[in-house]
Amino acid sequence: MITKTNQKAHEMSFIILETYVPENHLLRKIDQSIDFRFIYDLVEPLYSRIGRPSIDPVILFKLLFINHLYGYNSMRRTMEETKVNLAYRWFAGLGVEDPVPHFSDFSKNYTRKFSQMIDVIHPLTGVLETKTVFAAVFDQILRQAHEKDYIQAAHVYMDSTHIKANANKRKTEEVFIVEQRKSYQDALDQECDAYSEAKGLELAKAVEPEVKRIKQSTVDPESGNFHKGEHEKQFAYLAQTVCDQNGFVLGVKLNPGNYHDSRTFLPAFDDVHQVFGEIIRSVGVDAGYKVPHIARELIERKITPLMPYTRPKGRKNNEDDLKVVKKEFDYDKSADVYHCPNGKILTPRSISKKDGYITYRSSTKDCKTCPLRKNCLTKSSATKTIHRSIWQPYLDEVELIRKTSYQAQYYPLRKQTIERIFADAKEKHGLRYTRYRGLKKVQDYMYLLFASMNMKKIALWSTRHKIHSSVDYLWNLISSLFSQRKTELEIQMNF
Repeated sequence: MITKTNQKAHEMSFIILETYVPENHLLRKIDQSIDFRFIYDLVEPLYSRIGRPSIDPVILFKLLFINHLYGYNSMRRTMEETKVNLAYRWFAGLGVEDPVPHFSDFSKNYTRKFSQMIDVIHPLTGVLETKTVFAAVFDQILRQAHEKDYIQAAHVYMDSTHIKANANKRKTEEVFIVEQRKSYQDALDQECDAYSEAKGLELAKAVEPEVKRIKQSTVDPESGNFHKGEHEKQFAYLAQTVCDQNGFVLGVKLNPGNYHDSRTFLPAFDDVHQVFGEIIRSVGVDAGYKVPHIARELIERKITPLMPYTRPKGRKNNEDDLKVVKKEFDYDKSADVYHCPNGKILTPRSISKKDGYITYRSSTKDCKTCPLRKNCLTKSSATKTIHRSIWQPYLDEVELIRKTSYQAQYYPLRKQTIERIFADAKEKHGLRYTRYRGLKKVQDYMYLLFASMNMKKIALWSTRHKIHSSVDYLWNLISSLFSQRKTELEIQMNF
């Protein structure tokens, strides 16, 4: 029999909001696991002691977390959803009849307060730092994960992902920029000069700042022109991200999208190393980071670099291509020379401070009568030239590590940690593109997004831990009762 219910939309009801949020709801788990009171301490210096009462800053930040947790593409959409979603209201601390803040309230609070730099003591290192409110919020969420022993920073993983900028790729202008000096250039210059003096070579010329002509967005000049695929170009940002072996994000550093991974590695890794430096034992990265200066930096810090196999550069040997390639030349470490397949030697002739590569060259006399000349030299060259990095020994050590059981155990975790973080962030939390413009705003956006993901993981892990604790308690109770009953039976049998 069909049932026709009278519409009750206009009836007055008395409800308890708490009862309308299920026990297994994500926001309830987060509310039980995360203490948000630290937000008051962070933002209190930004508020005046006189004037009208403000909107509770914790409410504003909780609405921001809802925005990132559920992947809404605007604060306007988040506020509209909060008006009709009881779980959102409960999490934010709003009653059923309380007005939801206007979407512009956060924009004005960001412009007038939250965009400012604040002096704050880092919760894990105890060092006084100057940073944005959002960076401090990220650190506080990380602290709570650390206090619950969820952070396992002995083995960390690092990678980058591109985020599409909020900029029209057709609105561009050509500008000239001066390329920034490399962070490791001073160390490279010193080693190049020491090598030149030891070998009696002419000192290499200092690296002059290079002027480049690039296409810059007129909408968001701080983004970078990124080649996406073979033909498509777009303006984007590059987010260098570090996580631990449990998948908690430890740090993120934003750069223009036209920067290479190897160039942005050290600034991002240094931030994490300052916090977890004594704990980190290895760093897992992909082939884009397999360059001499990164290998050297990690090994000098007593950190094991976990890097994948990369095919040697140059042509492959096959039946149709009989060219003599670099791998057929044997390097003599003691004499610092190369031996060619015909037994002749290539000696060091010069070194470049730009990339730290040593040039080894054979003699014209040896190559003139060599039977392999046709397959070894080009038509315009009279000698064979080979380049080797001054930091090549560090890459050789990386290759030895690659073949160990240590790398076989920990490197595969990369795909289920950092790669999974990017996949979840893009599919569930709106990381594919940003609606903000400017490096600072997008960096703040990244801090909040990854803080939200860390909160989500803390909440899920805390719930799982409680379930496991309950199961362990019941098991111990049953075992204790069984043992007690067994003892009683043994006593009765003795009588």
